[in-house]
Amino acid sequence: MNSKPEGTGARACWFVGAAFGGTDNQTQRFLDEGIWELKNPSDKESALVKSMVPGDRIAIKSTYVRKRDLPFDNRGEFVSVMAIKGIGAVSGNPGDGLRVQVAWNQPKPLREWYFYTYRATVWRVLPGEKGRIGCGNL
Repeated sequence: MNSKPEGTGARACWFVGAAFGGTDNQTQRFLDEGIWELKNPSDKESALVKSMVPGDRIAIKSTYVRKRDLPFDNRGEFVSVMAIKGIGAVSGNPGDGLRVQVAWNQPKPLREWYFYTYRATVWRVLPGEKGRIGCGNL
């Protein structure tokens, strides 16, 4: 699995979760230790981690829904939200399918994106994919 689409110089970017078991938040540890890792990855998740290469952009995300305090009129409906809790670049990959080294920055305040969110722990976004959010602001 290559993180660059064939025939382009563009790179993948990654949106990754940081809660082991859905509740054990590892965000601060990842930021402090300069890593991102999975606990008990599936074969698919492990393959995705192995495909991360130095220079790829990566962001720690948290997804949820919100009904109030939105910057637009949601007509009282729930809206999908993805908060960005850390932004960085992959700096190394030992190839074990579990972890990568990352040069992290922590955005303050948290950045939130609306509507187009994804709940899986590892989300690879390739430039130019139809219907996908862009990576330009990471």
